Order: sequence, then structure tokens, then C-alpha cells
Amino acid sequence: MRKYILIVAGILVISSELEARAFQQAGDADQNAVIVLPENIPDARVIPPNAAIVDFQIQDGFEVQLVAAEPDIVDPVAITFDEDGAIWAVEMRGYMPTISGEGESDPVGRIVVLRDLDGDGFFETSSVFMDSLVLPRAIAVYAGGVLVAEPPNLLFIERNGYEAGDITIVDREFAIGGNPEHQPNGLLLAMDNWIYNAKSDQRYRYRGGEWEKEKTEYRGQWGISQDNWGRLFYNDNSQVLRGDEFMPNLVSSNPHRAPAKLNAYGSIRTSNRVYPRRVNPGVNRAYRPETLDETGRLVNVTSAAGPVIYRGDNFPRRFNGDAFVSETAGNLVMRVAMRDSAGIVIGAAPYVNDEYLTATDERFRPVNGYSAPDGSLYIVDMYRGVIQHVTYLTDYLKRQIADRNLALPLGLGRIYRMKWSNATLSQGPRLSEATNSDLVGHLDHPNGWWRDTAQRLLIERSAVGEKSALWAVALDDNAPISQLHALWTLEGLGLLSPADLQAAADVSSNPKVLGSIAHLGVIIRGIQTDEALAVMASISVDAVPETAVYVAAAASRIEPGSSDAAWRLQIRLHEQFPDDIRLVDVIVGALEDREAEFLDLAESVGLTDGNLFQAVSSAAGMALVQPAALVELFPNLDARKISRGKSLYLTICAACHGADGGGLASTAPPLVRSQWVLQDPDRLIRLVLDGMDGPVEVDGVRYSSPDIQPVMPGVRTTQMSDEDIAAILSFIRTQLGPQSTQVTTEDVRRVRAESSSGAIHNTQSLKSSEDGWTSLFDGNTLDGWTQINGSATYEVRDGTIVGRTVHNSPNSFLATDRMYGDFILELEFKVDPSMNSGIQIRSTSDPEIMRGRVHGYQVEIDPSDRAWTGGLYDEGRRGWLFDLRGTPAAQKAFKQNEWNHFRIEAHGSHIRTWLNGVLATDMIDTMTDEGIIALQVHGISSDATAGTEIRWRNLRIKSEK
Repeated sequence: MRKYILIVAGILVISSELEARAFQQAGDADQNAVIVLPENIPDARVIPPNAAIVDFQIQDGFEVQLVAAEPDIVDPVAITFDEDGAIWAVEMRGYMPTISGEGESDPVGRIVVLRDLDGDGFFETSSVFMDSLVLPRAIAVYAGGVLVAEPPNLLFIERNGYEAGDITIVDREFAIGGNPEHQPNGLLLAMDNWIYNAKSDQRYRYRGGEWEKEKTEYRGQWGISQDNWGRLFYNDNSQVLRGDEFMPNLVSSNPHRAPAKLNAYGSIRTSNRVYPRRVNPGVNRAYRPETLDETGRLVNVTSAAGPVIYRGDNFPRRFNGDAFVSETAGNLVMRVAMRDSAGIVIGAAPYVNDEYLTATDERFRPVNGYSAPDGSLYIVDMYRGVIQHVTYLTDYLKRQIADRNLALPLGLGRIYRMKWSNATLSQGPRLSEATNSDLVGHLDHPNGWWRDTAQRLLIERSAVGEKSALWAVALDDNAPISQLHALWTLEGLGLLSPADLQAAADVSSNPKVLGSIAHLGVIIRGIQTDEALAVMASISVDAVPETAVYVAAAASRIEPGSSDAAWRLQIRLHEQFPDDIRLVDVIVGALEDREAEFLDLAESVGLTDGNLFQAVSSAAGMALVQPAALVELFPNLDARKISRGKSLYLTICAACHGADGGGLASTAPPLVRSQWVLQDPDRLIRLVLDGMDGPVEVDGVRYSSPDIQPVMPGVRTTQMSDEDIAAILSFIRTQLGPQSTQVTTEDVRRVRAESSSGAIHNTQSLKSSEDGWTSLFDGNTLDGWTQINGSATYEVRDGTIVGRTVHNSPNSFLATDRMYGDFILELEFKVDPSMNSGIQIRSTSDPEIMRGRVHGYQVEIDPSDRAWTGGLYDEGRRGWLFDLRGTPAAQKAFKQNEWNHFRIEAHGSHIRTWLNGVLATDMIDTMTDEGIIALQVHGISSDATAGTEIRWRNLRIKSEK
């Protein structure tokens, strides 16, 4: 075991120290501001545990009790309970031992077991189950042992009572890259018998003697919970609560159509407004005007964490199903009142300018919450001064830490119990001694922890002899939550058959139970497709809309070979509820690349109009669009550089931008199709060196806090080498989506020397940083331009070139006097909605060819409803080369009756266009490599449209040959 620990520690030393060096914050100008006067900041001394309880302010009717404290528990970040109510805690003792993060990779983490042997509610007995761990972050009692997340691995440790046995590495890639704020965590065993995590898109299960791993929806950042129906809830540091409308892995998404109404996974549940009891100058970016209010208190959450859905039996019934969320930097715990309306979960803040639990102690750091075996709510307090990781630590916060001596002491931690004052706590469980029959009875327990644990133990014990008893629970329509537990317990035991599902469907009325029955029909092993569809069909006969959506989602999971029957069922459901857009979203969401087949079937059964037909037709149009660059544009890439860049990207960047560059909700925008990535490499280098602040548009979508983190820190002042920066950027530009050129070490070195200020960038400063431009229009004359073909008029007016249509004129062109081969062209245009125009590039006018008619590539300007502005047309030759059919982002980018911006790049055979920052055309064509640039006024045959105008301004070019 020691050999294993040393190897892991070595790996983490390399990865975590590299990332810390890469992203330590390079200060920015506002960080010297005094946000809250020192005399108004409470003292930050360490408060003993019992005194800390006195400092808490909790809502009426509740009280706080101490469960455990240092030295029995130190730096706790996550806990779980075993079948007898013992607390298993992971201690992240290595987290931020110094302000610089030095020593963070030392193997000092532990798993501690806390027990209340005298039954007084305080867990006085503490024992070490395992030590010498590096930053352990999650734990689950499972399958006769303990699962522990110790990056990069997921470990399974056998239990010999409360002593550790053999270790198995379940997954060596559980948490690759990232830092302690952005790595998978949670290890929640959900109702469907799979284990889920925040900050992860993988799920795990032990079945038949084997560990299984599957892809799931990506969720959250720190902490994960489930409600009584098996739906998952989570959050990120800028979003109080997100959650799912369905159980996991049921509803699909289709890249060819965004949902119109249904956000099946990850919907925002409540406002991010927060109300601390104390001033909060110790928030990482408190110097930003929007961070604190006029009293110095936090306005919106910045460290929301550890959400828990309360499922206990100590609080009054109205609290059951509510969410409790820690705000670690704000020193408080929030409550979100939750209600279910026909399958849609709605959250609301129940208190006016107040929170569930608040403290004035700056070292109170709630990080996770749990429904406990005794029916109460447990809150894990990491109790320390420094909670922000060095990766994101600003100079401002460093001064705050120094001013109030927050860096020390270390080695503290508490666990608190929130209980209803007038209610007694349940007795501690002894489920290890319970019979299987007793466990079946506990599936009806009012406390969700007891139900979950009974389900787990029945499956782990292979309690197949309890099938009859379990079926009695599964058929009790008066207790739908217990029904669900029984059904999923039978799934875990492998005891479900089609006849069983039909029997359950026949007696059940609850939409969520019926939804799970349909769901089970497509996942249990050995069931035939026609049997599953028969169960779904019977459920759908008298379905309410909520049930119909569940059944349609389950039908989408039918194997493609039986799609016709599943689609017919979905069409019948749609005919029952033609106006239910959620139903449409679920059906279309599962049709990726099969839209045309569905339409053929729909038409054969008479569905030729309506919401579903129109939605599938739209998605089918998008499915026709192929990836823009289908060839390897740069076959001579430096393979070693790209491999190095990928490794660094996964270690440093993927935690925010995603392993595939698709971006992560509430963290960072996509890199795929981003103009900031694909366009000028020098500008991208500046962004990485100095960071970026504020809102940013990527491919037509505007991202701002809390949708993303407010700042991307730069790396200029870190030890990251120019070679490593070049490797990362080369990987991003050549391997994530559309391709651009590599970045060299010399490029990075040159840009670093040319721009040495280190000031953080915003969108405007980055745009203006791009140099090497030559103006094509002086604003006063048409010098350098000549009209070719047609009789449309061109003139200079108010600093713009104005093109005006003339009746019975053919296409007219105002052309540059010189030829351009490889170039970047930028311009703005404003066009009358009734006309058509374009920008000719690499074009020619030869008297001996078509009597001098201009021919060549034309970047379309199309203000019609077709909306193909930015597409590529071959004027006078082949016609359309790249239209915008089925590309809604590009089609929506055009601004009617406003100034629009074009960026046109031609490099060798590679031609790309951007309209208002959205990638429109990306194609390869070898026909022409040089020619004129020309501004077209389209010919007209109707006198009614004569005199319409198009204007161009701010024309500039960077010519490369």
C-alpha cells in the first residue's frame, strides 16, 4: 500500500504544482481598493466549537448541535454513514497548507471513522481507517467496502470492521487534471443503483463481480444529492442550485435542435441572491463593484457548494424535499423551498433578506450537507481561514488573508447537526444486524437515508429470497416512493421480468412510478423489445402529460432495429398531447442523425404537420450539414508538440473548458468554434498571457457571470514556459473542432515581449490588439477602387461607401485595383432588407471570359428570410458552395437594419467567414488562389426596388501574399 501511495503522490505533485504555477493570479488594477473599512470587519480569531454554536443564527424552530470537532475531525470535506450510523469522513488535510499552495501534494489526507458509542448524539470515538492519502475528496460505503476519490484514482478499499483491507483501483482516470476546486467528487449512490459525481460525466456500479463505468450527463462542481424520486441535484460556485427533471440517462439531447421548453438535466432552480449576516471583504474578487453591496455584504453566491435535498423525518413535513446549500465564502447555509408541478421542479427563496443559517465567524466554512440517519440535517464545516485555492487566489485576497491572519491555524474542523427543536431524533440504526425482511420493511421508512440504505444492503446481500415481500411493496399504489425503492431494488437483484413490469403498471397511478416502470423496461437485462413496448403502450393509454413525457423518453431508448414501433408509440403520445412541447423535446432529442427516417415514418401514418413534425423537419435540415472541414488541413503537425499540448490541456484547461473543449456550465465558455481560438494566434496568445475579464461572445452566444466565471486568469507571471503555452494552443487550434494553424514557441516569445504590461484584457482590448492592418478605404474617396460591370452607383457618403441599385442593371462590382491571395479581410455593412449583395474575393474580370463578367468566390449578403449571409457562393461559375441551410447560429447572427461585421480569411485552399463573430463558412476549395476583392450591388429587374442601398465601412486587410 505504501508503494501505491508514493506513486500517486508523485503524479499529483507534477500535475497540481504545474497547474498552480500556470494559473496563479496576476494582479489587476482594482485590487488595492479598500472595500470595507478595517474597523468594520469582525475579528477573525478562532472560535471554539461550542462558542461557535452561540454565534450561529438559525431560523425559528431549529437548533444547532455539535456532532464532532477537532482534534477528532480535521479539514473534513465529505462524509457518509454506514449501516450502523457511523460517520466516515475524508480529511483533506493537504489543502492549501500555505498561501502559495506548497506542500499540497503531501500524503497527509485521511479517512476517519466517527462513532457515538454512548448514544448522546456527540460522536466521541474517532479512529483512522486509512492515512497517507493525497487530497481525498469523496467517500461512499458500498459493496462491503469503501469507495474513495483520491485523484487521479477512484479506489475501493475492503473493510475489516473499521480497519482497511486490500485496495483496488476502480478507475485510474477518475479525476485527471484540474485542481481541488474542479475535480470529480460526490460518490452518490442513487436510486437507480448507479454512483454519480459532481464535476463528472461518468457513473459507476459494481455488478456480478465486475466494476462498470458508463457515460452520463455532466453535472455540477462540488456536491451532489438526490430527491425522493431519484432525481439528481447539484450546483456550481456561482449557481445556488441546478437539478434534473428526470432520473439519469433517460433523456437524450440532439445537436441538431436545442430543446424549446424542456431542460431535462441541469435546470437552474432559484435565484443566486444571498444575504450574509456579516461583511464579506474576504471574497476573492470583492474589489469588483458588483460583488458586494453598499454595506460590504456579498450580493450573489460565489462559493455555493454541497447541496443536499432534505429527506429526513425530524423537520416538519413541509421541509421534506427542500434543498439546503452551503455558501462557503459567505459563512452561511441557504434553504431553497422546492415543489413539484407535474414533473417540473420549482425552487424559491423562502426567507426575506435572510438565510437558513448564518454566522459572523469568517472561519465557518460549510462545504457539504447530508440527510442523516437520525432524521436531522448534518453540515460539514472545514473550519479554516483560507478556502480559495491558489489557482484563483487574487492579490487582493492575499492581502485580506494577511491582514486578519487567516492562513493559520490549520488542523480544525467541525460537523454540526440542524434539528427541529421540538422533535426528538431517531435512535441510531443497527442495520448490519437487521434481517432481510426487516430491510424490506425499511423501504417504507419516513427517512430517505433508511430507505436508501435498506435498498443498498438488500442488493449487496443478494436477498433474492425477499422477492415476494418486495413485490408487495412494489404493488402498493398508496406509497409511491416505497414502490420506486422496491422496483429499483428488484432491478439491482436481477429479479424483474416483463410480466412483473406489466403487473406494476396495472396497479400504479403515480406518473413518476409509471415513468420508472417504462424506464426499467428498456434497461433490465434479457427483456425483449416488443415486451418493453407492450408495457409502455399500456401505460400510455390513460396517461397524463407527465407520464406521457416519461414514456416517450423511455421509448427513445429502444434499440434502432425496433425504432419504427417506438416511433409509432411516440407519435400516438404526441397526438394525445399535441401542444405539449416537452413531449416534442424528448422525442426529437433522441433522433440525432435519424430525423429523416422518422419523417418518412411520420408521413406514412399521416403526421405531416404540427409541433412534432415541424421540429423534426427543422432538425433534419440541420442534420444535412456536414462538418465544415472534412480534410486534415495540416498534415505535417508536430506530433510531439500536439501530444504534449493535449496532456497539458487535460491537466490545466479541461477542468473549466471541458475535455472536449465544449465549455462547462457556470465555469467557462466553449473553445470549439470560438473565434478567439480560430482567428489571430497573436491575439489568442495575449489572452492566455494576461487573462480575460468580463462578458465574452463565442460563436454568437454571449457568456457572462454567473454563466461563466467572471475572470480567466493569465499566466504571464507564472513559471509556465513559452514552449508549454505554444503546445497547449497548438492542440486547441488543431484538434478541437475546426482547425487553425499551430502556434510556435517563437510566436509566444515575440508576443510576450511586444506586450509587456500584463493588464488583464476584455473583449474590446483584445480586438484592438490585433495589428498589421492596411485600410482599403480612406473614408473620403474611392481611390484604389474601380467599378466593373453594371450601372449601379457607388459614392462616398458620411465616411461610408454607398452602393445604390439601378433598374435593369446587371450585377455591379466596385473592385480593388490590386489582387489578393492569402489575406484576412474585415469590414462592416448595412443593407436594405429588400436587396441582395455580397463581397467578392479571389475573383476575376477578364474580357475574354464571359465578356468580362466578374466571377469567383462571393461571401453572401442575404437579408431575406433565407438568412444565408456569410455563406459562400461561386459567382458566374458553380453557384452555391457553402450555404447556411440548417446552421441556425450563423443564420441568427445577421442583424436586420443594423451594422454587421464580416471577417473573411483565405489561407491557401482554406476559406472561412465570420458574421458578427459567428463562424459561418469553413470550407476547402482549390479552384482559385488569387484575385480582386469587390463590393457587389445585385442586379434588379423591378423598378420598385430601384434606389435601395447598401453601405460599407471600416474596410481593412492583412495581406499575406
